[in-house]
Amino acid sequence: MKAGWKEGQLGDLCEMYQPKTITKNEMSPDGAYPVFGANGIMGRYHAFNHDTPQLLIGCRGACGTVHITEAKSWVTGNSMVVRPRGQNLSLEFMKYFFLGPAKIENTITGAAQPQITQGSLRPITVPLPPLEEQHQIVAVLDEAFEGLARARAHAEANLRDARELFDVSLTAQFSHPGPEWISASLGSLCDRITVGHVGPMATRYVDSGVPFLRSQNIRPFRIDLRDVKYIDAGFMAELGKSELRPGDVAIVRTGYPGTCAVIPDDLPLANCADLVIARTGPKLSPHFLAMVLNSSFGKAHVAHVSVGAAQQHFNVGSAKAAVFSIPPLRMQEEMVEKADEIREQTSSIALTYDKKIVDLEALRQSLLQKTFAGALT
Repeated sequence: MKAGWKEGQLGDLCEMYQPKTITKNEMSPDGAYPVFGANGIMGRYHAFNHDTPQLLIGCRGACGTVHITEAKSWVTGNSMVVRPRGQNLSLEFMKYFFLGPAKIENTITGAAQPQITQGSLRPITVPLPPLEEQHQIVAVLDEAFEGLARARAHAEANLRDARELFDVSLTAQFSHPGPEWISASLGSLCDRITVGHVGPMATRYVDSGVPFLRSQNIRPFRIDLRDVKYIDAGFMAELGKSELRPGDVAIVRTGYPGTCAVIPDDLPLANCADLVIARTGPKLSPHFLAMVLNSSFGKAHVAHVSVGAAQQHFNVGSAKAAVFSIPPLRMQEEMVEKADEIREQTSSIALTYDKKIVDLEALRQSLLQKTFAGALT
């Protein structure tokens, strides 16, 4: 520890408590005071229960979040108020400590309902520079974090642009069909459209066997086998209707309807639950169909024909009735090839900015670690 710094346990340095919770029904949009929950401001209220800024740690729901309230506010019981007992601790200094080396995530208890308690917070060892040095540290970190936030926002904007570039190029093509294009229902363009297995599955999974795909395994243009489930050969034999073959298009029905991927050759045997399965005919390339459905143009079309008020479903009937404009097969294959090139380029750009965002977060944490090791001032 840096010379001149002291340390103490959080339970000795601060009082901690959870205030009275109010329900959303008690809040009012025209209330004079903000209501702070675990995720920050969650509404307005006509009264306040704190008249000075308070340091909050989310202790139920969004565990581990850190906020400083406005001067007059209502703090709910989903947050733990951490209030210094004396005048030798800056709230802003403590906020940065909790965002960095305090490792709040290690204080979370409870599996079914995660929470942070006073008991788990009290033993945390807090570094104590002189108050003037705390203010200097906060000023340096404020400036540094503002710069990191600008850099992250710039990287995220570029990442969005890279991802949108591919979609814009697809939508432009589908929105202006050429003279050789024809309009036809998906049902007439496919040899088979059916639905994956619908029914209870909890007791049918096995440790290894035939991959059994669900909605979470279907990503735009690819199959994600992380967290994939398996069924045995006997159950596979019972589920002939929902068998997946290479070249089939597996389409999400619920949640993100229309999101789809073509089953690849290296997945020769698979089955699925609650997916629409389209086996295309001689006039339609499965990769072209995936290209259409994964575009904003296709997603809007799917939403238009989906059913359900609270949650939309793209069912077999909707899929068969959906009408799309398609070019001749030769042109489809050319468009798929060009789209693959663009997707590869934009994916490379996206990976660059993804890494930049990860690196910025690593820099942020490194800066916090150095700060509380005494290396900043």
